[in-house]
Amino acid sequence: MKKLQEMDTLYLGRYIDPITDFGFKRLFGSEPNKDLLIDFLNAIFDGHKHIVDLTYNNNEHPGAVKNSREVIFDLLCTGDKGEQIIIEVQKVKQQYFRDRCVFYTSSLICDQAIKGGPGWDYRLNEVWLIGIMDFCFDDSNADHYLHDICIADIETREQFYDKLGYVFIELPKFRKQESELESVMDKW
Repeated sequence: MKKLQEMDTLYLGRYIDPITDFGFKRLFGSEPNKDLLIDFLNAIFDGHKHIVDLTYNNNEHPGAVKNSREVIFDLLCTGDKGEQIIIEVQKVKQQYFRDRCVFYTSSLICDQAIKGGPGWDYRLNEVWLIGIMDFCFDDSNADHYLHDICIADIETREQFYDKLGYVFIELPKFRKQESELESVMDKW
């Protein structure tokens, strides 16, 4: 019996849950695994953006003023073209998750302003947030697990601004079997 318990312990200890903060950071958040993160991001962006290289950044982001809230990202990196990419893994449903995501991206946008004087032309680098969720939005299509969000004109559906984007992945909605996997994203 003792041998069986030891085998179970060893077996359980061999795998990392990629949907936990620890597991995601262990698998994707370090230099030796940077190629995995790049491949994952390129699958998410599906050709409308291509990451060649990235740099890992400090995930702790202080507030702009003394009493403002500090932000701690699960993972923050900068792409080879200066774009900033936040990756948030959310296991438990949070009432204001969308608000939190907008707050996170807004804090990175505000930090781009050059402090103390004239001369800044308001040119911004791209900011993206990837939300990997182990829950579903209450108001989303039951068959649609990947949401690629941008700022667009409501009437024409034309993209208005291409430097701010959100991608949300609702994992419980992904129900394909191995034989049904078609795209690189499906395989991820």
